[in-house]
Amino acid sequence: MNIDQLIKKIELSFESLLGLSIHGLLGIIVGLIIFSLLLFLIKYERKIDRSFNFQADNLSEVGNPIEANINLARSLIEMQEIQKAKDCLNQVETEKDLTEEQRNKIEILKGRMKEKEDG
Repeated sequence: MNIDQLIKKIELSFESLLGLSIHGLLGIIVGLIIFSLLLFLIKYERKIDRSFNFQADNLSEVGNPIEANINLARSLIEMQEIQKAKDCLNQVETEKDLTEEQRNKIEILKGRMKEKEDG
């Protein structure tokens, strides 16, 4: 395909899209403006922050924060992240309103951590 034919096809497509024909310097300027706006919109779309910001303060939104930390510690133990699991359990142990069931879960998890560290 010849470059002249390609340009002619683009001109015809643009003409059928807008319903008017713009040739010469005015056509180049209008095309550059449209292209610049398109690039600006793409760049603007990428600037939107879509990241998830996890903070320990937000645990109340997903349920009981004590249970969430206990479950997190259990998962960390399974992934061999013993120190992080200790940190979670230490944070939970400082809570004053622990139920007996939660205390038992913490003790069981501490036993699992000790087993993982020893063997």
